[in-house]
Amino acid sequence: MAIRDFSIDNAPLSEKIAETIRDYILKGVLKPGERLTEPKLSDILGISRTPIREALRLLEMDGFVEIVPRRGAVVTEITDKDVDEIFILKIRLESLAAKLAVNNMTDVDIDRLEEYNNKLERFYNNKNVAGMIKANSDFHDFFIRKSENQRLIKFLESLLSQFKRATAYSFTETGRIGNVIEEHKEILKAFREKDADLVEKLVEKHIQNGWNFIRSRVSKKRQ
Repeated sequence: MAIRDFSIDNAPLSEKIAETIRDYILKGVLKPGERLTEPKLSDILGISRTPIREALRLLEMDGFVEIVPRRGAVVTEITDKDVDEIFILKIRLESLAAKLAVNNMTDVDIDRLEEYNNKLERFYNNKNVAGMIKANSDFHDFFIRKSENQRLIKFLESLLSQFKRATAYSFTETGRIGNVIEEHKEILKAFREKDADLVEKLVEKHIQNGWNFIRSRVSKKRQ
C-alpha cells in the first residue's frame, strides 16, 4: 500500500491527510479491520505523526475509523445491514425534523440553507470531496436544528458519525451528487412555500434515493 498522491492546498494538512485516507477506505485500498498506526502512516506519507494523529481523530468523528486502546486506529466496516439500519432511522427522523422546521424557518434561514446547497454545488464542480461532505452535512443539520425539538436533535446527533460513514459513498461515486443538489432545490422551494407536508415527502424521497444508491454501492464493494 502506498498513499502518496495527496495534494496540499490552503486546507490544514490534517484535513488533506484525512481526505486521502477516506478516499482509500471508500475505494477499498484500505480494508475494514485494517490497522492504521501512526508510525506506519508517517512512513508511507513521509510526514510527522502530529497531523496524522489529528487526521485520524477527524476520521473517527466521521465514523471511518475507530480508535481502539492499545491497537490504534482501525478501519470500520459498513455492511448492507448497517446501511439499512441507519437509513430506516434517517428517513423517518429527518423527514419529521424537516416538517417540524417549516414553521420555524424565516426567509433568512432559508437563504442560509440555500447557500449551503450552493456551496455543495461549487465543491461538486471543483471535485472537492471533503467540501461536499461538509456542505451536505451543514444543509441537513441546519433544518434538523430548526425543528427545535431537542430530543429529536440529540438523537440524530448521536447517529451523526454513522450517517456520515454511510452517505460518503454519494460523494466519491459519479451519478448521485448532481441529483442531490437538485433534490435539495426542491426541498428549498417547499420550505419557501411553507408546505410542511410536501417538505416531509420530499425529504423522505431524497433520503430514500440516497439509501438506494448507497446500498447498491456497498453491495458492489462486496462482490
